[in-house]
This record gives sequence, C-alpha cells and structure tokens, in this order.
Amino acid sequence: MKSRTRFLWIKLHTYFSCFFLPLAIMYLATGMLHMMDVDGGVRSEKQFEVTLPDGIPEAEEDVRAIMLPLMREKGQDMTLPADYYYEPKERYIGWYGYKGQVYFEPLAEPEKAILHIKKHDLWHQFLLIHKGHAGPIFWVVGLLFGLSLLFSLVSGLVIAIAVPMFRRTSIVFTLLGVVALTVGITLGV
Repeated sequence: MKSRTRFLWIKLHTYFSCFFLPLAIMYLATGMLHMMDVDGGVRSEKQFEVTLPDGIPEAEEDVRAIMLPLMREKGQDMTLPADYYYEPKERYIGWYGYKGQVYFEPLAEPEKAILHIKKHDLWHQFLLIHKGHAGPIFWVVGLLFGLSLLFSLVSGLVIAIAVPMFRRTSIVFTLLGVVALTVGITLGV
C-alpha cells in the first residue's frame, strides 16, 4: 500500500474515531449498566384520574384531542413525545419518548382513566437514546456511528495488514474473532 493511501486511511480512521468517541462512551456505559439492570428511572410522575364520557379512543388524533386539553387543565405543559403506542390487551394508550411518557391507564369503569405524565431522569434518557427511542436525529447519528465503527475496525485491519510486521498477527487475531463469534452463536441459546 502506498504511503499516501495509508496516510488517508489513518486520517479517516482518526477523524471518525474522534467525532464518535463521546457517543461510543455513552453507548458503552448505558449498554454495560443495562446488562446489570441499572436503567435509570422516572424523575417526576404525575397522575390524575380523569373522566372520559366516550371512553379512551384508539386513533392517535382522537387521543391527542382529548389529552392535550387535559394536560393544560392540570397545569402540565410537557409536549407529547414522538412515539405513539396502543396496547390493545391492557388498553394503555399514549406517547413514549426518551424525555418522558404520557399515557392513559384505563380503570374498571369504561369512562374513567388515569392520566400519567412521567419525565425520565438523565440516565434513563441516555438508555433510551441507546435503544433508539430518541427521535430521528439520534436514530441517524446512531446509524452513522455504527457505520463509523465498522469503518474504523475495517480501516484498522487494512492498516495493520499493510504493515508487514503486523500482517500475520492481525490475520490470526481476526480468525480468532471469527472462531469466538462462531462458538458464541453455536453455544448461545
């Protein structure tokens, strides 16, 4: 490999690594702690019993038309998160996002429900960014981070193979990685 080409690989490897390092640290921390059941939680939660004469509707626009005035009436100025969900079995219906959650919980009487307004703490927000619940910007950045990580690993391998002193060891460790992955997939249930 020519020295100019190798230098270009090194520069790209360096710039991508530096740009995505903060996101990588956040992903590593949230992923490792999530594996140990440290997920953060709710910073604040308000609950209000409300009367809905026609019950809880299912369509997003109908729910929004009911929920927003109720939130204003209760003095809650939180904007609705991006992701709308409807759980037909439990009839939980509302919005979920990395900053918070707003939903109706049905009660035994069909015209009654509890309006829940939750704001997530910072650690839980980081975890939800990690899980892809933070809106389109973080989704795109997360996708770019994954591609950057792949590029960094491949460029590291290309650079290592280009240097004769590291070539054999690089190939051996790459093959060991393939074997470890294969064994993990085979034994994992």
